[in-house]
Amino acid sequence: MNHGEWIGSNIHESNRMLILGESHYGDENGTNESMGKPVPYTTEGVVRAYKEHKIPGNSKARWDKFFDQMAACFGYPKGKGGDFYDEVFFGNYVPVLCGIAKENRAEHYMKANRTEYNNQLFEFINNHGIDTVVCFSIATFWNLPATADSDRDTYNEIELPLIGGRRNIIYYYSYSPFVSHGYCDINLEKPLKVYGIRHPSAQGGFNAEAVYEVFSHVDDLMTYIYAGG
Repeated sequence: MNHGEWIGSNIHESNRMLILGESHYGDENGTNESMGKPVPYTTEGVVRAYKEHKIPGNSKARWDKFFDQMAACFGYPKGKGGDFYDEVFFGNYVPVLCGIAKENRAEHYMKANRTEYNNQLFEFINNHGIDTVVCFSIATFWNLPATADSDRDTYNEIELPLIGGRRNIIYYYSYSPFVSHGYCDINLEKPLKVYGIRHPSAQGGFNAEAVYEVFSHVDDLMTYIYAGG
């Protein structure tokens, strides 16, 4: 995970949730010149800039729209998303700059460093008592640790309305604690639920309302649904 993960000021005592993004794309100038190098800024700083409405003037980054879309999946209207991030952890899976648009190499770095990235993720999850991960990247979801016999039957798919004629799916998986998983050297200390959703900037579009319709009826996510005000 990228260094300096975001930790909200109002984290829930039970059912702690991590929102997991894919990567930071370009450098602070919005270019690909530093692709593959460690991210020079913290994830915490990016979320704070979003909350304080101080997104850098790099239109290619579109950080504000990205964070708005994730919060909208839990019913938060535009302008209220900052309140959502007060309740959750947020991190990005890939700790290096991955490039912008067609030059993006996030999947390349994931596959080349799968065990390393998963070790970082599971260590963070154990250290902070995370119960649920909502992963806004299908590529990241499928790069997570492999199945174990004890949790093999916990996989599920939730079909959403098609986007651009393509299937739109929420993937679900539950990891068992105290057992080994492939592509990871660290065992979880308690059960972990993981939801995988397409990236908000995925080709073909993103339907936050459809995700919300599912999440608002899922028991372990309902405490994070926007209550108004």
